[in-house]
Amino acid sequence: MPRAKDPDVAERLLDAATRLLADEGRNAVTARRLAAEIGTSTMAVYTHFGSMDDVLVALWRRGFARFGAALDAPPATDDPVADWMAQGWAYRRFALDNRHLYRIMFGGVVDVASDDPADQAAAAATFTSLLTRLQRCVEAGRLTIPDLMVAGQVVWGSVHGRVMIELDGYDRALGYDPVEVYAEAMRRLAIGFGDDPESASRSLARSGMPTGHPRTRASGRR
Repeated sequence: MPRAKDPDVAERLLDAATRLLADEGRNAVTARRLAAEIGTSTMAVYTHFGSMDDVLVALWRRGFARFGAALDAPPATDDPVADWMAQGWAYRRFALDNRHLYRIMFGGVVDVASDDPADQAAAAATFTSLLTRLQRCVEAGRLTIPDLMVAGQVVWGSVHGRVMIELDGYDRALGYDPVEVYAEAMRRLAIGFGDDPESASRSLARSGMPTGHPRTRASGRR
């Protein structure tokens, strides 16, 4: 008789996989290591997930659930541009704090060309969250966006590109301040979408940017 699945064991295996990713990287995530981490047999891995590829898919799903929560965490205020930028900082923090999980989600480690509506919805919800914040900026008269979907892709491409550059260590190698560059990227996006440069700088100052970067925080540069 096949062994019954235990949700608690499955969660502990995923917790172990997440720790191993964070501490040692993708190659450490093996059935033997996962079993050893929680004091069970390798059979438990296959009983609960079927294969190591399925473990990675489960991590992909967990990653998007946590990512979505992080993007939705910044509260709505009376400054929608600051709120959109605050979400940008939340994006960066999630990627830096969960860098191995982020690479599973976006780095091609897992091929999730899934027909599962739940998987598609999880991935789409994070993008919809961005579009909702951009729409608030339009409704407030701060940004002019003829095609919200295209604007969302532009924003996502910009922040994802900056995050990947930072994760790969290029900022450090070239002597750039990644916080200042990321902040300026968001400010320039706001201006490109029609915001007044001084208003964009004020919103950036309210957005939760890490402290200690006065040149960008309230510079008012054009």
